[in-house]
Amino acid sequence: MKNNTKNFSLVSYLCSDEYKRVRELQKELSVITGSHKCLEDWLPHITVGDGITVSEEILTKLESDLTEISHTQHCVIAHIKGFGGIENWKGAVEGKITSYVIWLEVEVSSDLLQLYNNLREKVTLNYDAWLPRTTNYTPHVTLAFADLTQNGYEKAMQYLASQKIELPFTISHLALVECYGEGNMASVEYKKFYLKK
Repeated sequence: MKNNTKNFSLVSYLCSDEYKRVRELQKELSVITGSHKCLEDWLPHITVGDGITVSEEILTKLESDLTEISHTQHCVIAHIKGFGGIENWKGAVEGKITSYVIWLEVEVSSDLLQLYNNLREKVTLNYDAWLPRTTNYTPHVTLAFADLTQNGYEKAMQYLASQKIELPFTISHLALVECYGEGNMASVEYKKFYLKK
């Protein structure tokens, strides 16, 4: 990768009571599993677009594309319904980032899918991807990853089997987040684009 390029994710952060509830759950799981990465490097969020690589020379174009969408795209109500996990995540890096991930499942509504497809068609397909492009959109809110061990994963899944969660939240903005570090797993917000109410 050239020095003048940046890797970005396109997300929407949870806010208010939903943020607090997910953060509490992440902390509970951190105690159970010993996994802390989610608490250290990411705020609770839902990914709404492909991870893209953008050169500094065309970053203004990306901002313009996202501004244009934010002026026409209405906020979307999304629904967290249940838990999920995987033991063989493709973003794993041997000896550094584990293959275990636990998340909150987000219902794929027609409005959410339309937002994702709109962003893909008008923005993310116009840029190189730093992650393999998603073939089937599976929205989620990550609870634990990167430093989650097999033992921690099993303990967490056992704990979550007795839990229930149904939580609506509003996707009110698009956050362009620069990803960096080992496996691009650390993040810093670059800019937010607020959607129509």
